[in-house]
Amino acid sequence: MNHRVPEKVKIDPSDTRQKFKEINIKLLCCRYWILNEWDCLDLSVPFWRIYYNSIEGAKIRFQNQLVLLNKRTLVIIPPNTAFAGFLSDEDSPKTSENIAGRQFTETDDIGSIGANSKVDHLFMHFTLGFPMDYAKPGIYALKKNAEQNMLVEQIIQTCIQRNHFSFFDCLKINALISSCVLQLESILPEAYPIDQRISSVMKFIEHNKNRSLSNQEFASMVNMAPNSFARLFKNCTGVTIQQYVAKKKIENALDLIHHSNKNIDEIAYECGFADRFHFSKCFKKNMHVNPSYYKKNLTFI
Repeated sequence: MNHRVPEKVKIDPSDTRQKFKEINIKLLCCRYWILNEWDCLDLSVPFWRIYYNSIEGAKIRFQNQLVLLNKRTLVIIPPNTAFAGFLSDEDSPKTSENIAGRQFTETDDIGSIGANSKVDHLFMHFTLGFPMDYAKPGIYALKKNAEQNMLVEQIIQTCIQRNHFSFFDCLKINALISSCVLQLESILPEAYPIDQRISSVMKFIEHNKNRSLSNQEFASMVNMAPNSFARLFKNCTGVTIQQYVAKKKIENALDLIHHSNKNIDEIAYECGFADRFHFSKCFKKNMHVNPSYYKKNLTFI
């Protein structure tokens, strides 16, 4: 009689249960541009960014720290970091803000760009979910290694050649993001086990962020009084439940601004805001500019 290995053993021979943290890299944009002007006093936004410039000239100032963007360095910036960016010969940004640039195309020559006092600028906007999106603000300049250099070159070529990214294109972008984030392991918040009630509400918000959500609804889900649940959520996350809801709605709005042709009214409706005014007020509170201005001018910062 032939011996057969049980199906359970084929699937996983161990009886030890393992728990894995969900990794949720959500890419908002990945672009390669030519910057003619870049003078901004406050570039704080509620998402992560990675910057890479092969041509020197652009600078970032955060508190007393000055970071030069160059071909040897990848710069990664946590959400809500209030920093200044400038492309000038001065040691500090100008008093007025201005951004001007365009997409790098196959007809552009990297040598002539630098000769005309312009810089190339690869930038990625993304979120990592809770609690990583609540990391301490800062600017982290990482020395680019050989593997990262290869990924950067491949990503740049993809950005130049097409706007539709394949599965493997996205995998390379995620690999670069992961590589950079791993270098911040010692300074990022520990992902402690979160209360199951909080976790279930967060998942509910993720799937229902396109409509109005109340504290009463959340509390009913976990059989708690509204005030008690609001207190539990704040104690566990450091933010109020409605601040968290607003952040997820703005993330959704940013995704639509970057990846759809919807107008501001359509985006406001799709993200669950009562009207355009309510959306604009919430967007400006988080992004420091109104959505129309961001859509027109600031999608490449």
